[in-house]
Amino acid sequence: MEAPVLPRGRITRPRALGAAVIGIAFLILYRITLAPDILGHDSGDWQAGGATLGISHSPGSPAYTILAWFFSHIPMGTLAARVNLLSAVTGAAGVVLVFIFMLMLLNRWLPALVSAATLGLGGHWWAQASVAQPYNSVPVFICGLLILLLLWREKGDLKLVYGGALLCGVGLAYHPSLLYFLPVLIAGLFVLGPWRKFIKPLPVLFAIILFGLGLCIYAYIPIRSGMNPIIRYTPVDSLSGLYHFVTVSEARSTGTFAATLPGQDELRQRLSEVVRQGYFPSYAFLVFGPAIALLYPAVWRRLKPRRRMLSFLAAGALFHISVVFIISGIYVQYYLPVLLYFSTWAGFSVWLVMTVAEEYLDVKRLRYAPTIATAVIYFGVLALGIPQILPFVNHREDLGMRRYANWVFSQAKPDAVVMANWDSYPGLLFAQKVDGLRPDLKIIPVPPETWRDYLPAERAENPTSQILLARSLPFDDHSGTSEIGSWYFISIKGRTYQDQTHGEPDPAAVQLFEVK
Repeated sequence: MEAPVLPRGRITRPRALGAAVIGIAFLILYRITLAPDILGHDSGDWQAGGATLGISHSPGSPAYTILAWFFSHIPMGTLAARVNLLSAVTGAAGVVLVFIFMLMLLNRWLPALVSAATLGLGGHWWAQASVAQPYNSVPVFICGLLILLLLWREKGDLKLVYGGALLCGVGLAYHPSLLYFLPVLIAGLFVLGPWRKFIKPLPVLFAIILFGLGLCIYAYIPIRSGMNPIIRYTPVDSLSGLYHFVTVSEARSTGTFAATLPGQDELRQRLSEVVRQGYFPSYAFLVFGPAIALLYPAVWRRLKPRRRMLSFLAAGALFHISVVFIISGIYVQYYLPVLLYFSTWAGFSVWLVMTVAEEYLDVKRLRYAPTIATAVIYFGVLALGIPQILPFVNHREDLGMRRYANWVFSQAKPDAVVMANWDSYPGLLFAQKVDGLRPDLKIIPVPPETWRDYLPAERAENPTSQILLARSLPFDDHSGTSEIGSWYFISIKGRTYQDQTHGEPDPAAVQLFEVK
């Protein structure tokens, strides 16, 4: 028989202490691998927006920007590194919340620890915790809302619904991709708890008000845009402009976010990139093996108090992942909820092994052997995966963007025009606008595939301009280059926050070419 366990939903002092220790441990781990300075691409834009209370690229994420601004005042490292620290704290918070959720759901320490370690050591999760970005907040909000749903099922307190409504509104203001989880959340409200208590005029109205209160954070964007901050992706001066900015309508019109049903090969590639490449290869398959225990009648009986929640979680995860795959296109950072669901399954699989051992091993001395062996195997395989993902997640030496910015500013002549693609434009803008370097330069964002279209107009406007354009090329090609005497220059640079094994050169690359 199963040993006595604490009531679900109860977080005792030892459990709270364990969650705090886990959170601190992962925060230290993420701090060790944290990027120390400015970065290129999206991360550079999030850094600049957060450090200056500016407006980053759409959808803006105003809640992230405001919180990042507070982090920028922490007396630690460079200004950019302080903004990066917010991602490390968010990543550690996600690990803590999944640990708490699994403790509340299964009432066992080992499954909760396995789930926390699976999420915290996932390659894409760890990588997102080392650079400035808001994307890892989405699984954090999802896990918080799942905890509230679990409590709603146990207690049926309307205060939990109100708290969830406010949390959901704030989460959407942190990053609107949380919207993909909203149908799952609404379904859970009716499937898991006493929904008749909620479907009354006053409770529904109060929940809507609190949800709208969280969404009001979006008012920051047009208000701050009217103040003309030094970092502003685009002016937003109307409700329609705010709508198009938040919904990324410009990108959708170009097909970047077009909803397309992925084929089998593409789906397999996405799942492999997010899950299998983020761990030691066998781990992604190992955690599904214990599912065979569901065929045992005793195990199925043990699941009875949890069947509804587990069935809802499985169906909700399948729906949410499908929506993410269809809508998010090539942007793997939106797939982070997959790691959350994968980590919960990893913990559940450990619970299945423990349950089988307790039900079918009568010899007490052998009862704990499968549990010990499972812990050794799961944590051992996770540890084996760390060397493989470390080059991808470790950014502690990532000074490529800073070196590149210093090099560009040293080469550019007075009042030059610097044309840069998105790989380098945010980092260069941070160095100029935030750090105050080379205010005489005119930095223009230009898509790399269309840079030639800009040359005649700029040349006619300012025939003595020097133009540098950033594009992707490995760092080794910089050796032996020297300044070329001409009006126009193309400077080629690669991204700085991922390595070559993941398709992006690291660190920054610089090379000059004369434009005929």
